[in-house]
Amino acid sequence: MLEAAGADERRLENMRERVRAGEPAAWVAGFLRFRGRRFASDPRAYITDPELTHLLDVVCEVGDGLQQQLDRPLRVLDFGTGAGTLAISVKLERPGWQLSGIDIDPAALTLAAENAALHSVSLSLCQSDQLSGWPEVWPAPDLIFGDPPWGSEEDLYADAERDAAYYHRMPAASAYPRGGRTAIHDELIRQLCLRKWPATLVLNYGVLPAVLIKQSAASLQRHRLVQPSTGMSVLIARADCAG
Repeated sequence: MLEAAGADERRLENMRERVRAGEPAAWVAGFLRFRGRRFASDPRAYITDPELTHLLDVVCEVGDGLQQQLDRPLRVLDFGTGAGTLAISVKLERPGWQLSGIDIDPAALTLAAENAALHSVSLSLCQSDQLSGWPEVWPAPDLIFGDPPWGSEEDLYADAERDAAYYHRMPAASAYPRGGRTAIHDELIRQLCLRKWPATLVLNYGVLPAVLIKQSAASLQRHRLVQPSTGMSVLIARADCAG
């Protein structure tokens, strides 16, 4: 709040009052900070959870190994890119990689484009329900990562300020999935099996139990779970499927 209000005490108190009334602080301020960088934030897109810095650590580590194997820069897809915070952060930290982002919500993609311009990075964006809108002229990605909506009102990070109501304030398509706690992950894996893309997956499942994640990934022949932070699980897998 202090950064957004500057020296204006009246504005600061007004912003604090809005937060006390339940408005997310990042939307009140008009921005958030992630990995030390400033990104525009407003009701058009989900507010990036700070825990996702650990997801990006995994993405960069896995991507570095994959790039060494392929001996060329990677083509990387941010699935459910939202405001573009994750994709832009990866691009800034791995500038040789080609980044693209897809999202079902056109308003979120508009904000992602604004954030990409703010950071002067190239980010190819596409509106798509799952992978249905993937342009045929785009080559298949080598690495797909993301934080698709997962869980339910009972599955929350250990942060009193982000309760179930907080996530209900996010855009409807970006918080809780319809059809089950891993429904979006499950459908993405199903579509990747049909497409037979030779891609590596790095997907956040948040605080969901390992048994549920293993069920979600059951069709993938090679997969493993890592916990880059306490109470957070990330699936690393090859998009090759049994049967």
